[in-house]
Amino acid sequence: MSLFGFAAMGVDKLLAVGRRSRGSERTLWLTALLGGVVGIVVGGYVFHHKTSKPGFWPPVVISAVVWAAVIALSSPHSPASATVGMLLA
Repeated sequence: MSLFGFAAMGVDKLLAVGRRSRGSERTLWLTALLGGVVGIVVGGYVFHHKTSKPGFWPPVVISAVVWAAVIALSSPHSPASATVGMLLA
């Protein structure tokens, strides 16, 4: 998904420069939420796309926090996953 996010940022930038019809920001946000957050962030800075648009980034940051929580909770050695496991048992 990160590769897809990276490519989506590159294609969107290319279309923006050519003043062509582009995808929506929601599509990029959904890509981040579905696991492409790293690709969206890296693509944003590599292609200098959306970097000066502060309104674009909060949903991407929220996606990063969600993924960090998912990874932390899914780690078998995480105290948080032990707590969740006890609650579900």
